[in-house]
Amino acid sequence: MKNCILCGSTQTKEVFVEHGVPIWQCQNCGHVYSSYEQAEHYDGYWGEESQEYDLQWWDHAHRPVYQDFIQKFLTKKEGSLLDVGCGLGFFVKSVLEAKPGWKAVGYEISESAVQYARKINKMETVHAGLVQNSGLGKETFDVITLWDVIEHIPKPHDLLKYLYTLLKPGGVLFLQTPNFPIQLFKANLKVKWKGMKEGVNYLEAKDHVNNYKMHTLAKLGEQCGFKNPKFSVLKPILSVAGFKSKMAVYIKLAYYYITKYIFFLSFGKLNWNNTLFVTLEK
Repeated sequence: MKNCILCGSTQTKEVFVEHGVPIWQCQNCGHVYSSYEQAEHYDGYWGEESQEYDLQWWDHAHRPVYQDFIQKFLTKKEGSLLDVGCGLGFFVKSVLEAKPGWKAVGYEISESAVQYARKINKMETVHAGLVQNSGLGKETFDVITLWDVIEHIPKPHDLLKYLYTLLKPGGVLFLQTPNFPIQLFKANLKVKWKGMKEGVNYLEAKDHVNNYKMHTLAKLGEQCGFKNPKFSVLKPILSVAGFKSKMAVYIKLAYYYITKYIFFLSFGKLNWNNTLFVTLEK
């Protein structure tokens, strides 16, 4: 039995089983995690260098949320940003194009993704390897971002504590990750409606080894030295897996506006968005 990364407890209850892989919720603090034993630094997510990437998804569909983030959080004319787990480099590219006065650096453990970022995206500031081995200077960055990264890391405390040292005083760590209560509701709905189908990843139990709620994500940040967690609702990725119709995108946008309105009216207490976005201060 795996220990909860937030409180150390082994007291759990099973909340979902995906193709034989149980997902547990800690009975003590409420953190949710997969029973699957994933490597701490798994680098196979992006596949081989020769493969073709879905640019409609990784580039075009992500542009609205990247632009929303830049407008909301990169308000100064000049600054420095580090994107950890930067993948193909599209977010780093968005920052450099939208904010000429900013310096943006990316680190990614997948060699194939970095080759694409450097050769195709011409992102010379994207580097391969663990950011912990980067040798970056302490108190160098104003903003550090992790887009869809934290859920893949079995033991994230060491990484976040290291990133804390890279931030300038008053700097901001930004985490984006699936909103587990909403994802669980959708997964149960799909299984109830059509049954569990082979080959379908409902909660990605072998990839998303830690699953976060608002309070558990904030607690993780606080345990690593960060303070003042603030949640936001940003625009969604404008694509829906398995659907090519524009209607699916319109429905997704409508849901975004509804959840944003509910989040506002509840003073940030009710977050029904598909995704969690949080900033934490040093």
